Amino acid sequence: MRIRTGLSGILLVLALGLTGCGGNDSAGATKATPSASAAATSDGVCKLLTPADLEAKFGSAFGDGVSSHQETGADQCLWTTKDATPAKTFSITVLHQNNLDGALKSSGMDVAALFKQAKAAYPKAVSVDLGDEAYASPSEVQVLDGDTWYSFSAFLGTGNAAADILQDLAARVVG
Repeated sequence: MRIRTGLSGILLVLALGLTGCGGNDSAGATKATPSASAAATSDGVCKLLTPADLEAKFGSAFGDGVSSHQETGADQCLWTTKDATPAKTFSITVLHQNNLDGALKSSGMDVAALFKQAKAAYPKAVSVDLGDEAYASPSEVQVLDGDTWYSFSAFLGTGNAAADILQDLAARVVG
């Protein structure tokens, strides 16, 4: 599923690379909802936006978000439209420095370095004025805000016209 190949895929590749390099695998412009510290769990990430927020932006009814915790320490919330077709999905993945896990933690990596490595993989990405540093591609917006990395991804089922919507939603969450 493309939506999960964004930040989660990048972090997995980085984690595997670090494991091979000596790491080990041990363990509006205002914020609409709780801050990143309140979103320290995958359930908290699902509280950053509501299905109504997504419906207002994408024009389709969304169900409740489904939370998950990634091996890297990132937390994700995935929303899917209630419409049968074309299916639309939206996700927010949040990686906070204090939540780094596994090879990322044992290698001494930090969220800012991971963000910069991921950004280097997108040479055509457009800079966005959010957080400390941000960039956008047609279906993703990545934001580094302090020691927290936010990844906003959408798949609309009929194309990649999500960039402006993702930037609006990112501004609502990150501020």
